[in-house]
Amino acid sequence: MYPKPMTKTVEQAITLREFIATLGEHTLYAYDRRVVGVIVNDKKLWDSAKLKPGDKVTIFPIIVGG
Repeated sequence: MYPKPMTKTVEQAITLREFIATLGEHTLYAYDRRVVGVIVNDKKLWDSAKLKPGDKVTIFPIIVGG
């Protein structure tokens, strides 16, 4: 199941991957399978990027057609 589009605010210093893991097992699985997009403050970052308190993380499903 795809997670719903959401925007979350970072509350403590953490890496992007760790932050996504705090959102739940299903969200982390979808992220690992690359079926959701993640942007931080309107930028695409690596999994290991350090997030700061106040950063805005937006997660959205990637829609494809064929």
